[in-house]
Amino acid sequence: MNARPKHISLKDIELIKADSFVQTIEFHRELPSTNDLALQRATLEELDTPLLVLAEFQTAGRGRDHNQWWSAPGSLTFTLVIDTDRYEPTGACDPRLSLATALSVHDALQECIPLSDIRLKWPNDVYLGSRKVAGILLERPATRPDRLVVGIGVNINNSFSEAPEQIRATATSMCGESGTYHVPSEVLRTILKRLVLRYEALAADELSLAEEWREHCVLRNRTVHVALGKRIISGLCHGVDDQGALIVEAGSTLLSLQSGTIQRVEESGVD
Repeated sequence: MNARPKHISLKDIELIKADSFVQTIEFHRELPSTNDLALQRATLEELDTPLLVLAEFQTAGRGRDHNQWWSAPGSLTFTLVIDTDRYEPTGACDPRLSLATALSVHDALQECIPLSDIRLKWPNDVYLGSRKVAGILLERPATRPDRLVVGIGVNINNSFSEAPEQIRATATSMCGESGTYHVPSEVLRTILKRLVLRYEALAADELSLAEEWREHCVLRNRTVHVALGKRIISGLCHGVDDQGALIVEAGSTLLSLQSGTIQRVEESGVD
């Protein structure tokens, strides 16, 4: 049996750079947050992008709405900094980019574990079966809105034995579901390949977000409760539109929600 690499090596870094669209890689054994560091780097005038900020372990990772992204040894945490005039479609909104990123992660994980049921939860979560396996956080530096920071966390080989109770009840890992060890650097390279294909397709207006998302949407045909500030929108989810908005049928009204937080999902709906 081949030995399982415990750490990302210099050779792995060289392969990632040679085999992807990234121009610069900043690798750390441990960081508080790859997104926080990437936001700092994104403000630099001279920056060779796309920049990949990669950490083997995060101590203060972040998700949407100030949620913490819990990680443990064996997980994959990284952030990309891209210039909007190179890899982002002209006029594209962040909801579209978030969905395109999630679709890329979906496709990469499906390639790594082809027999698994991998699904998507609007706007930025990837599920393996009924549990969350990956999350995405898109941000823009206040002083450099022409740059996009794309943070991605994937549970690959990590255990949840020391995770908070809520995470143990709702999260999973690739290894936990497949029963097989997955090489983190290989998973990362697969994700990066999928990302550039999706971004290029989106830029060329060749990506049908609504159609592709609908096939994998974990919320479609279920009753959802979406928080918009202090307001709660409840209704039947019909997937997303091509602008990345969640389509919810509330009473007799069909709403397109560009933002919001899913508070609760009911099993009732249309099979």
